[in-house]
Amino acid sequence: MRYNPAGTARAPIEATTIDRIRRRGGLAEFAAPQRPDFELLLAIEHGSTTHEVDFMRYEVSAGDALWVHAGQVQLWGDVRRLEGIAVMFSPDALPADVVALLRTFGAFARNHWTDAAAPGGPLLSALTALAAITANASGSDDATPRAQARDHAATHAAAAALLLLAGSAESGASAVEVEPPEAFHWFFDEIERSFAEHRTAAWYARRLGYSERTLNRLARAHAGLSAKELIDRRVVLEAKRLLVHEQAPVAAIAARLGFDDPANFSKYFRHRVGIAPGAFRDAQR
Repeated sequence: MRYNPAGTARAPIEATTIDRIRRRGGLAEFAAPQRPDFELLLAIEHGSTTHEVDFMRYEVSAGDALWVHAGQVQLWGDVRRLEGIAVMFSPDALPADVVALLRTFGAFARNHWTDAAAPGGPLLSALTALAAITANASGSDDATPRAQARDHAATHAAAAALLLLAGSAESGASAVEVEPPEAFHWFFDEIERSFAEHRTAAWYARRLGYSERTLNRLARAHAGLSAKELIDRRVVLEAKRLLVHEQAPVAAIAARLGFDDPANFSKYFRHRVGIAPGAFRDAQR
C-alpha cells in the first residue's frame, strides 16, 4: 500500500478518522493482509477488536494506541467496530532528531500501547490538534507559504504526539534500561540494508570494522540474541511477510532473499520456524 493522502495536495502527514479510511478503501481492502509503505498510527476512541501486526495479535480497545510501521504486514479485525483518529505519514516526514529520540525510546520496535490514548489525555489532545491542522490540506497548493506553514505545523504536531506516546510512563516501563550504543544501531541498520544478500555475522563484522565477538556482545546485551540470530530473525520476518502478503512462488521469494536454491531456503525456514514455507503460507491464509 502506497502513501496516498486524500485530496489533491500530497501533504506529508494526513490525520483523518478510522471511519473515513474505511469508507475510502472499502471493507474488502481491510479483509486481507496489508503492507503499507507508510507509518500508520491509530488512536482508538470507541469499540474493540483484534489487530495483527507482523503475526502478533493484539486486543485493541478504546483508549489504546496502535502504531504500524512502514513495511510491516497487518491484518485488521472487524474495522467496523472501531472509531478514532488515524494518522498516516511517510517514513521521512519526521525530522531526523525526532526519529533518533523515538528510537531511543524503542518506539519503532513496538506497536501497541494500552490506555495511551485515554480521553482528555495529552496524546489524544495532540492528535486532535493535528487533525485540525491538516483538515484543509486537500484544497491547498503545496507551493504556497500558507501550505508550507501548515505542513511544518503538522510535522511538529505529529512529532509531539509520537514523542508523548513513546515517552509515556507505560512505554518507559518496557523500554530498554540502557540506550544501546551507536555501534549497535549501526549493526541493526546494516542488517536492514543487507539481510537479503548477507546472512553471516562475519560479513557484518568486516563491513562495520568490528570483530564478530564485539557484534555478538552488542547483540546479546541489547537484543538478547547472538549476532547471527539477530540477522536470521530479520530474514525470517521478511520471508513471512512475503509469503503472506504476496502471491509469488516460494522459489521466487527464496531468490529475493538471496538463496540460490529453493530447497536451501525451505530448510533454513523450517529449521527456524518449525514449518515449511508453503505450509506457513497456507496456515496464515
